[in-house]
Amino acid sequence: MLVDYHIHTSMSGDAKGKPTEYVETARSKQLVEIGVSDHYHPEEPEYSMGYEKLAEYIETIRSLKKKTDLPLKLGIEIDFIPGSESKIQKVVKLNSFDYVIGSVHFINNWGFDDPKNISEYQKWNITELYETYFGLVQQCARSRLFDIIGHLDLVKKFGYKPRTHVSEVFVNTVEVLRESKVCVEVNTSGLRAPCREIYPSKAFLGMCFDNGIPLTLGSDAHTPDDVGKNFSEALELIGEVGYERIARFTQRKLELVEI
Repeated sequence: MLVDYHIHTSMSGDAKGKPTEYVETARSKQLVEIGVSDHYHPEEPEYSMGYEKLAEYIETIRSLKKKTDLPLKLGIEIDFIPGSESKIQKVVKLNSFDYVIGSVHFINNWGFDDPKNISEYQKWNITELYETYFGLVQQCARSRLFDIIGHLDLVKKFGYKPRTHVSEVFVNTVEVLRESKVCVEVNTSGLRAPCREIYPSKAFLGMCFDNGIPLTLGSDAHTPDDVGKNFSEALELIGEVGYERIARFTQRKLELVEI
């Protein structure tokens, strides 16, 4: 069963295309189910929906859901910012999402995945950067506000990787994911980034598999053409690691189905 749960539309400030266009692309690629997960950040930067836009977003997706024969889920991707848990909880509790993706895009005020901010990497010891990033990922999972952790090793996006082993960081992160009962996603957008690697890496995903952590699938589409992109590579990776089932969500209830 092929699903794409990580899709952004023009309702996110950094994406293009109407929800209907994403549905049509998904249908043409024979996806079985998709979910829209536009951006929300507690501090509402320009790429995020503002809090006042959430009702419009939800109504738009629910309305489209009634008009299409392709199963469509209402999701949201929320930036995890330490100290903003109560704001996030308010958004999550007051709205009937099918799933909530928690992602780390910021270290302090540094949007580390934004090409405009790439020079900031030069100021870091990369091993310490990885430790800091995955510490935030662990906090994100421990908050238990989210169903899915987005692009698990996004910090590698621009190809910066530690020269020393950081296996303990990965082990600790996987333990937290398992204890927090969250799902990870195989996110193909890394193949379109300078790192040229799916999030997470094969070794990291293998650790998730060994610890019984469920997975779902996402393209991180920001244009309709991105929907389902590189899913053949994703399926190959998933199969090599050993996964045979994939998670789908309804009203934040997880169901494992055969791939």
